[in-house]
Amino acid sequence: MAYFRDWLDLGKKTFQSLSPNDMTGLYVFEWPETKRMLIADHRLAIEQEPRRLRRWLRILGAIFYGLTKRLAPHRRVLFFIAQIGFYACLISIFTSVPNPPVWVFVEIAVTFLLMTLLLAMELIDKIKIRDELVLARDLQASLIPKELPQTPRYEFAAYNRIANTVGGDIYDFVPLPDGRTAILFGDASGHGMAAGLVMAVAHAAFRTQLDVDPSPAAITSSLNRILCRTGGPRSFFSCCYVLLSPDGRFVATVAGHPQILKFAATGEIGQRIGRGAYPLGVKNGLAWQELRGALVDGEHLLLHSDGLSEARNAAEKEFGYTQVEIVGSRRPGRSAQELLDDLVGELRSFMNGHPIEDDVSIAVIRKR
Repeated sequence: MAYFRDWLDLGKKTFQSLSPNDMTGLYVFEWPETKRMLIADHRLAIEQEPRRLRRWLRILGAIFYGLTKRLAPHRRVLFFIAQIGFYACLISIFTSVPNPPVWVFVEIAVTFLLMTLLLAMELIDKIKIRDELVLARDLQASLIPKELPQTPRYEFAAYNRIANTVGGDIYDFVPLPDGRTAILFGDASGHGMAAGLVMAVAHAAFRTQLDVDPSPAAITSSLNRILCRTGGPRSFFSCCYVLLSPDGRFVATVAGHPQILKFAATGEIGQRIGRGAYPLGVKNGLAWQELRGALVDGEHLLLHSDGLSEARNAAEKEFGYTQVEIVGSRRPGRSAQELLDDLVGELRSFMNGHPIEDDVSIAVIRKR
């Protein structure tokens, strides 16, 4: 049994942990997102309603419908009973003022208990799912290297930020016995649990194929074959693969991914590597062009997921590819980590606390 002091301690902890940002986020981020999801089935009809009062009533009805629709059938029954009991209590109170019968208060208590029971069941489900997502998140995080290899000839820096509990972006830098470095940078379709599973399959296939043949043609062919077998019709994987030699030469493939940007030591964009191509996992038997190039001292390669260029702030403005190129061209002579920090800082300033809608990953390769 919970004692009064338990409730008192809980109340103190609640208010101590609250911050102005929590309350602001509740109104600015959480409620609009909840409303958007609940009214999704009736959004078009609501937008086409010209009268304000009727539009407000449509929104209210759509919210209750969306909430009820997302409950399990047996919980919908509880929800309907609680709603009927609530409105019956209101009618009874207004029609029997100033002496409402005792049974009205009993009905109010029963209604309250039903709603509390429904909330408890939904909360338990959420906790179970959250625990499973935490395990999936830990698995996904373990696949992304915490520390990147640094070689005498190259600097590497990378950043990853997930939109949900589980992300679908991956990068991996693998030194090979012959001195070359194999670099995979990919983005599974969508985000969340499904994207995380596609990413995990692609990463396992990549590591396995490296021991057989690390050439771009072999890597993309192997990943595509495995993803076509294991993924669904909407499960695909866009990626860049770079095989980097110690002397600066590289061979790359770009499969349905934003172009690799090559920055000269002076800051200008020297090359945009890759153009329109299918991502992996869409169709068997496809081949991707091998793109050859070379880095001289002080030059960078910049790889990023579309979560960076397509990030939208609260004003619905996109960060954009142009901004990526502008930030990448600033301050010639930066290290790989400094270029990465500039991009991340620019993104944070642009978003200004607004949550990202897609995973964001960035990788920078610089020839010393």
